[in-house]
Amino acid sequence: MSIIPNLDEMTDEDKLKVLESVQKSIRESKEIQKKKIGENVQAVVAALKKIETDINARFENVAATIENRVANIKDDQDGSPGVDGRPGRDGKDGKDGRDGRDGVDGVKGEDGVAGQDGVSVTNAYLDFDNSLIIELSNGRSINAGEVLPPDIADRLKVIINQGASGGGGGGASLPDQTGNAGKFLTTDGTEASWGTPAGSGDVVGPSSATDNAIARFNTTTGKLIQNSAVTISDTGDMSGVASLGVANYIDFDITPTVTNAVGRLYWNDTQNTLAVGLTSAISADIGQTLYARATNAEATTITKGQPVYMFGATGNRVSVKLAYNTTDATSAKTFGLAAEDITAGSTGMILCQGVLGGLNLGSYTAGDTIYLGTTAGTLTATKPYAPNHLVYVGVVERANSGNGQIYVRIQNGYEMDELHNVSAQNPTNGQVLIYNETTSLWEKANLTAGTNVTITNDAGAITIAASGGGGGSGDGGAYAWFLS
Repeated sequence: MSIIPNLDEMTDEDKLKVLESVQKSIRESKEIQKKKIGENVQAVVAALKKIETDINARFENVAATIENRVANIKDDQDGSPGVDGRPGRDGKDGKDGRDGRDGVDGVKGEDGVAGQDGVSVTNAYLDFDNSLIIELSNGRSINAGEVLPPDIADRLKVIINQGASGGGGGGASLPDQTGNAGKFLTTDGTEASWGTPAGSGDVVGPSSATDNAIARFNTTTGKLIQNSAVTISDTGDMSGVASLGVANYIDFDITPTVTNAVGRLYWNDTQNTLAVGLTSAISADIGQTLYARATNAEATTITKGQPVYMFGATGNRVSVKLAYNTTDATSAKTFGLAAEDITAGSTGMILCQGVLGGLNLGSYTAGDTIYLGTTAGTLTATKPYAPNHLVYVGVVERANSGNGQIYVRIQNGYEMDELHNVSAQNPTNGQVLIYNETTSLWEKANLTAGTNVTITNDAGAITIAASGGGGGSGDGGAYAWFLS
């Protein structure tokens, strides 16, 4: 065991050796401290380079995945399930400093100054503006832009988070593009903040997002914009589209399940044509049906299926009354059948041509020809004759009480004096039609009496009589001819 001599007992040479030994120990201690700090700095730089390499690899992997997903998207097909993010790698352990060499025992000196702690990386994350921030153990924070190339710093827009709450795996999340600083559009059905990665599920926008709105991308701001005027409902109905642009054609589902609605266009697979909703209960088969909107001029309700004729006009719209065949005025202008109940003074749809269903036709047989009846608003399968007016209404397609169906095609009979080559207005008893070659018309005329001939024009007959004066034997009698 060495005995430390008293300083007063030491020679000047010994004192000098002790001093040189202390100074040497101090120098060696400083060199060791510098080396340890340098090694920690190298560890920080190595960690930063490792982060840069990992970010580049992850960025390229995400870009390739997105490009592959976009290239494989097809209409009406769901995309492939997203891949869970990969677990993060553990950082490297800091290197321990080397043990110092044993020095020469000296006298107890004054306490030395405490050395500085080594510097290491404690955390790395993206801040609210997508900049990579690295925190060191000495409390200093470094922006990635200071140590990474500018192109790498600019490309840090996507980060894959690991270690999601609720178990392993973790899910990918995108920086919020809706203006909510520090928020994500997550994939777990919840709104997440930085440092709170999400699992898998639906993409979530801000609380102000409109239900069923389509997210639009704005190339000026580089953000997704919610609350688009265009919406798609949960059942696939789209609204808010002002223009579809130029299209060569539009394909409709030819076996749709559709509820008719006002303004709705769809394929009617029963009639094999497009249909458009006129009311909630009435649709027009394009190219096959013809409807008109009219005002009920009757004092009572006109019910569905009753025949009507054009009476006049009310409020810039034709008005109608119940048709019947006993007069020309109530039959010649037969318009069609009421397609719905129309109360007095109200407007409603009249079917002028096409199929009308939902009628009580149990007393008829499919294929029956239907005519205008003698009572206002009635139909008949018995063909009418003069003096009643013949108006052909249509044909029974389905005979059923409550769900009968008529194909309506109004054809009005004509009066003799309504024919285009007949001029016989206001005729009198006994007149006949005589063709006039000069006017190219059949015209009404009276037979003219001649010598020894008399003509009597009656309501149902023309009497021609001849009277003779003397003459040959047997010629003295009178003769008469009757034309009826």
